[in-house]
Amino acid sequence: MKLGKFSKAAMVATILIVNTVPLLATEVPDATKSKSTIGEKIDDTIITTQVKMALIKDSSTATLGADVSTSNGVVLIQGTVLNNIERDMTTKVAASVQGVKSVQNEMKVSNEQTSTVAERLEDSAITTKVKMALSLHASTGALRTSVSTTDLVVTVSGKAKNKAEIELVTKVVEDVEGVKKVVNNMTVE
Repeated sequence: MKLGKFSKAAMVATILIVNTVPLLATEVPDATKSKSTIGEKIDDTIITTQVKMALIKDSSTATLGADVSTSNGVVLIQGTVLNNIERDMTTKVAASVQGVKSVQNEMKVSNEQTSTVAERLEDSAITTKVKMALSLHASTGALRTSVSTTDLVVTVSGKAKNKAEIELVTKVVEDVEGVKKVVNNMTVE
């Protein structure tokens, strides 16, 4: 999916606002609890957001369920991976983000040899990618949709103004990498 400069800027601004507002709404910590300034907390939030976006964008880490947090430029990654290669790639992708001082990768290698963990992670990643694609598309961003993925089959439901919007949602979802099939259960208002 290609994004224009305005779309990219709007996406980053939205993510920053969503992630920063809770920081600004919290009480100002006293000096004994934390020495981080609001500016440093905002910088850490930006780094966390950029690392999450880099992990989603990178094809080798897009399906991993990584929890990311940042404190003073140090990125902490937690979650489960299937092997050490995936763990190492996560570290490499996170370390490449501007502003990251170091990466603490606490991801655990799963002992499960079945593909069920990988399939669940892949379905989750596809759901995330579909939601992002729909929210960033000029004609589908305002639609109220629900998205779920099972075995690479994406099911979309919600309300549309007309049949053309329903068809457009199906097309946008089909264009997301990894989607095997789309079931569109949207209805016209």
